[in-house]
Amino acid sequence: MRVSPKVMQKLDLSGSTAFCLSTPLDRLPALISDRCMENAAGTVNKWVKANFTGGMQIPKEVITMPKSKFGQRPVTLSSFPARVLYHALVSGIQGDLEPNSRGGEAWVHHEAFAEESPSEYIVEVDIAACYEFIDHERLREEIVTRTLDAEHARAITDFLGECSPNRRGLPQLTAASDALADVYLSIIQRQLMRQGLEVSRYADDFIIRVGNWEKANETIEYAAEFARNLGLILSYEKTRASRTYFFKQKAESQRELQKRYFDSEKERMTFFHIVGGDRYGDVSLIEIQPDDAETLKASMWRVITHWQEQSGAARANPDIEVASESSLRRLLPLAISVLQDDKRIANQVLADLVQAEPIRLERVCKYILARLTRPEEAMDGWRLVRMLTESGRLSPWARLWLLHTISELPSIDNPVFERVQKWVDKQLTDRHETVRAQAAWAAASFRNLDNEQVLELLRNATPITQTGISAAMGRKAGTLAADGRQGGLSKSLISSVIGENGLMKAAYEWGESL
Repeated sequence: MRVSPKVMQKLDLSGSTAFCLSTPLDRLPALISDRCMENAAGTVNKWVKANFTGGMQIPKEVITMPKSKFGQRPVTLSSFPARVLYHALVSGIQGDLEPNSRGGEAWVHHEAFAEESPSEYIVEVDIAACYEFIDHERLREEIVTRTLDAEHARAITDFLGECSPNRRGLPQLTAASDALADVYLSIIQRQLMRQGLEVSRYADDFIIRVGNWEKANETIEYAAEFARNLGLILSYEKTRASRTYFFKQKAESQRELQKRYFDSEKERMTFFHIVGGDRYGDVSLIEIQPDDAETLKASMWRVITHWQEQSGAARANPDIEVASESSLRRLLPLAISVLQDDKRIANQVLADLVQAEPIRLERVCKYILARLTRPEEAMDGWRLVRMLTESGRLSPWARLWLLHTISELPSIDNPVFERVQKWVDKQLTDRHETVRAQAAWAAASFRNLDNEQVLELLRNATPITQTGISAAMGRKAGTLAADGRQGGLSKSLISSVIGENGLMKAAYEWGESL
């Protein structure tokens, strides 16, 4: 990958570095190989400019994360400097690109577009595995049309070509890819609008208003044709035509659910205070309404209780669909967020949620981290982590979240802690280097990283994780020094790492200072 000096000169590398440091990849924790660059922004900028102007291969690793329902989503990870370059390249043409379809209240407006439609039918169109099949050459043509800057457009697609040698696909979970996907999908949106159709789009989810059943089917044919011309296909599970009143019913059901849990709880918690009496002996009642925040918490506890009951019924009768269970489960992430500072949610509830929907592990880990200020809950936190690590097959994405959480928990003297540490040791030999680096940081946080493990980690590392491993080495040295203990990593090993380049040195010093 080589970026011309002309294009590089225009890039805001400082702004992109600041953004990447403050904004983890979407749905991922702040990875240690990124975090350790916190004090090295200037060095990162120089590194990007020097290496990518001269020409440098972009290292990459593909991991998987669960989708919201079934299956796995591939996620391409690169080194931190490469991500800075990618963000800078796309940000440099942001003013000429499509407005962010996901910004602000976009989802609310998108749903309202269907619910409030005056048309008889709504067509829903969804692109299957959209990010995986975006054609780089067609994307380049669209960028050139918008920016009139062929050299900059070529730099972007050259970067993408390094990430996907088949010249298709965007790295997922990044704001830069979201912006490019919006550009690509807007081609389909424009073509649909040219058929006289009213269209709303949120990412790759299209909602189209149509007047009758025949027009609905014709619209799906149009969408399939336009998508095919761009190398995309429709998701036949999510592409359908429905009467508008189904969307109105769905919105009404959501309001009924709110009424059932929030409004009824508010009514239950409302009480009357007797004020008495005046000089004639009369008394009066003053209505005392609960605070909305307290009402919301009480209603969320009811959601959790009822979901436990329904999920138990669903497990007892797996052949019978319990409709209310899935409706309540959709509210659980909200309940966990709302009750973050309330009394602790039972570990079994959280573990059962992750078992039912693996993607909810992120929300559960954030719940554990949010309660670190409560020392009395340390044991509960470790018990929950143990339950999650032993719950069965975990995706690389899940391992990253668990390792990040483990590294933040306080050390305790308990067999549960020892079992979790053994699990961390196993992750040091995981086949994904990003997982290995995160495991190194977790192990070093509890002084459990030795010379042989570091040598093996470095032997199999690329620039994606080398800085993270260096930070873990610094962390090991820092924790031992703080305790006045000996037995750290060998000085020659440390010297060989921090002497390699400025990024490695900055990462080691960052880890040592914590």
